[in-house]
Amino acid sequence: MQKLIRLPFFFLLFLSGFAGAQNTVGGVQTLVPEAEVKRQSQFLNAERERLLGRWDKALEAYKEIVFDYPENDAAWYGLSRTYSATDDVVNAANAIAQAVRLSPENEWYILYQADLFEKNGRNRDALDIYEAIVKKFPANPEYHEKLAYLALLNEDPKRALKALDKLESLQGISEKSTAQKHLIYRGLGDLKKAGEVYVKLVNAYPDNARYRYQLADFYEQSGDKAAARKVWEETLQRFPDDPLARISLAQATGGTDTQYLASVKPLFGDPKVSVDAKIKDLMPFLSRLESGKDPSLVAGMLELGAILEKTHPDEAKAWSVSADILYLAGKDADALERYKRCIQLNAGVFSVWKNALTILDNQKNYPEMMDIAEKALDLFPNQPEAYLMYGMAANGLKKYDDALGQLNQAVLMTGNNALLRARVLECTGDAWLGKGNRDKARESYRKALEIDNNPEIQRKLNGL
Repeated sequence: MQKLIRLPFFFLLFLSGFAGAQNTVGGVQTLVPEAEVKRQSQFLNAERERLLGRWDKALEAYKEIVFDYPENDAAWYGLSRTYSATDDVVNAANAIAQAVRLSPENEWYILYQADLFEKNGRNRDALDIYEAIVKKFPANPEYHEKLAYLALLNEDPKRALKALDKLESLQGISEKSTAQKHLIYRGLGDLKKAGEVYVKLVNAYPDNARYRYQLADFYEQSGDKAAARKVWEETLQRFPDDPLARISLAQATGGTDTQYLASVKPLFGDPKVSVDAKIKDLMPFLSRLESGKDPSLVAGMLELGAILEKTHPDEAKAWSVSADILYLAGKDADALERYKRCIQLNAGVFSVWKNALTILDNQKNYPEMMDIAEKALDLFPNQPEAYLMYGMAANGLKKYDDALGQLNQAVLMTGNNALLRARVLECTGDAWLGKGNRDKARESYRKALEIDNNPEIQRKLNGL
């Protein structure tokens, strides 16, 4: 059967109104058969309906073409895309299979078939197609990258690595391919090769300090402190003023906590060193900071917190960390002021609001606690602890009906957080007791005690 002639679009439009037409090609007048004109007109109509999103009309038009001309691969392709647009998975797959059968060398048909397989969860079939595609088009890096992705979906990490090696042979080592190979090797438990791929990246781009950071971080996470220190030393040799390398190397040097905190003060006072790098450096010490246990550690941390505030006055993170240090050091009032400053700079972190509300609760400053809790509710309507904090403040102000309204909402939001649910129920019992309803207070305390065998809840229940 005669196949569809690919005529130029403007020529097809010209022909669409004639039963037969003449065209001059190379100085020779050529008559286009009436059947060919009809066929092209049908195809244009189907394409137009598909592009306009009129799926029913497009399906009808494509079906008519493939019925009249079953060897028309382009019509089968259009039919498949239309079925896909209507989420008819089975018919879309069948139609594109016909297009590929009729024109097996058409790259776009094959790619579309692979995409359909992937979309429908047939990852093994999609992988098989890309295996064939990379053999036909070995110089296309995108196909090797896709092959690697599909290999991972099919839990074939070695095939993925092979595809990534080929990808790098085509376009060189890149951060993306390195990260992918690194994760694969880590998943395989081969930490040596996981490190080697980043070493290759560093060697390929020796002037990119960030790649050195990634390598050092990996060694630190893997527990290879000596290798991490070597990377930081090499980084400083190449970039003598690199702030992160200076901080990390100072930490790796050892000494007491107090000695280390004193050694990094100049770095904390340098605005060129990112606040994130400084905070990361302080995190291990925050977990060890307990009021009164080590006065020298407390003093060193407080000093660094103050330096952070001065060096990064417009960074919410700096004020938050300084507040954390002050809170852990037992300086609640000073910590509260820092949390408030952090909220002014960035109100989008609930943990900061929670810390501020906790301090206000400890201070029994219920008017301000209720005011801040109300603002937190507006910003974080999906945080049950905001409702709990409001209820605690309302109880403190003897506004028990206000408390119960928010606590009833909170208990519905606790989900699988059993301890939080127990706290909400305990606070609910406090509200009912404040209203003089001892039966409902007893019921709430019992429910709380069933979840959390807390002596304080037991004491309250015994008092009824």
